[in-house]
Amino acid sequence: MAIQSTISEIQNSQVAAQQQQAKKNDPTALGKNEFLKLLTTQLQYQDPTQPMDSTAFVAQLAQFSTLEQMTNTNDTLVKILTGQATALQTTAAAFVGKTAVFNTDQVALTEGKSATITANLAQTAANVTMTILDSNGETVRTVGLGACPSGLNAFTWDGHDDGGDLLPPGIYTVQLVATGLEGKPVALTQSGSAPITGVVFSNGAPKFIAGGSLLQLSDISELNE
Repeated sequence: MAIQSTISEIQNSQVAAQQQQAKKNDPTALGKNEFLKLLTTQLQYQDPTQPMDSTAFVAQLAQFSTLEQMTNTNDTLVKILTGQATALQTTAAAFVGKTAVFNTDQVALTEGKSATITANLAQTAANVTMTILDSNGETVRTVGLGACPSGLNAFTWDGHDDGGDLLPPGIYTVQLVATGLEGKPVALTQSGSAPITGVVFSNGAPKFIAGGSLLQLSDISELNE
């Protein structure tokens, strides 16, 4: 999708800019100033009775001109790449407030609200069972959801445990198991959605904070207003 293509350019632009800057700051690299010093030193100490061959001198001047043009081009490229990376980072930051759909088996339970998780079923299921686990991996709720059609299905958990008590807000794991008409397992992919509340940049690559999770670009399958 276009959004993923745009964001993936952030890391590439940032890395390219860092590489160009590293070359520029390399103390062992021969720049145009160092080249000019070598040339003037060579002229200063040449033998007056045997001056430098004019052809070689012209060739060295041509080399200097080419080096200067390459250096200026690299400087311009660094500025362009740095500006592009900054612009793309600003674009990523603009995603804050949008709702991301991402692959996950976890839900964030907030006070006074139900939690929803979706699953894409490969085929119609005769029965789907939803099991909720707390942060310690203990089962707190098991719900039989009955038959479900193929495709995308949304399942809601009211936040109560098997005893009817309301559980505290936090991150819970949801396990969905689907079986077909013949009792065979039905393949499914779980996903969740949450608003993006922040963006963290690591080595130029963005990671999005959503629903208590830190998401990479590859984790996000859809982005909505």
